[in-house]
Amino acid sequence: PPTLSLSRCAVVNAVIDLVFFDAHLAQMIYALACTVWLSVLSFAWLPPQLAKCTFYMFLSCVLYVNIGSAQDYWFTADKECVPDGPGFDYTYYNTYTSIVGAFTGWVGIVLFQATMSGWSFRKLFWITTLLQVVASAFDMLIIARWNISVGISDKVFYMFGDAVIGPAVGMFAYMPMLVLTSKLVPPGLEATTYALLAGFQNFGGTVSSQVGIYLTQLAGIESTGRCNFDNLGPLVGVCHCLLPLLAIPLTFLLIPDKLMTDRILDSDDSDAPAPDAGPGPAKPAEPVV
Repeated sequence: PPTLSLSRCAVVNAVIDLVFFDAHLAQMIYALACTVWLSVLSFAWLPPQLAKCTFYMFLSCVLYVNIGSAQDYWFTADKECVPDGPGFDYTYYNTYTSIVGAFTGWVGIVLFQATMSGWSFRKLFWITTLLQVVASAFDMLIIARWNISVGISDKVFYMFGDAVIGPAVGMFAYMPMLVLTSKLVPPGLEATTYALLAGFQNFGGTVSSQVGIYLTQLAGIESTGRCNFDNLGPLVGVCHCLLPLLAIPLTFLLIPDKLMTDRILDSDDSDAPAPDAGPGPAKPAEPVV
């Protein structure tokens, strides 16, 4: 079953990370191999439309390649490492931005309930992806020092970037995912389906991190000794702006063209017994005359 295979992939991935700590290529290859295997299993074991949606949510996590550690080093590095960098202190970088991020996440929930709850699933995922790319573009502009050239301070400009706007965008993506899953879940398998969805998303984040670590190393980024962040801007452009855009055409293949208020499953599908739930209760015997 997908849940058992997902658990095995996660456990073996953790062992590989511990044993082969510096073998980033091996870690990435294993994570991608698990991606292929789990994708095949999801289509083999889940109802077709639920498998497509689960696969889309998994890919949307993977395509936003996590290179956060490299960005963290650049934003907080001292003048010896990054002479013209922002040099954020940790109080601002961790505390203040987290407070603003929590507020934008709340704003995202309010906006979703007030204006987006009747939109189509595809439209919401398109808007989410584009907002994510725009927020990441602000990070690219900071790295290129464009904001300084036009007289905007780093601390002000960073508030429009992915770390702060990201929580609101995350809410725009997370809430339609839950609504869509609730409309596709087989009767009797609600808990298993939600656990499987959460597992796929978490493992998608793991794959994203493994790929991001390898690409950071491949880009020659160094945060210790002779610091080198020359390729950080292009790396952010590829991992946070270009690759996530691939999720937009995938919606035409994997996401139903339905409004969030529409019924997706037919009545026959909703009344059908859940997979692996057995044949159901036996009919009572006819009385013997």
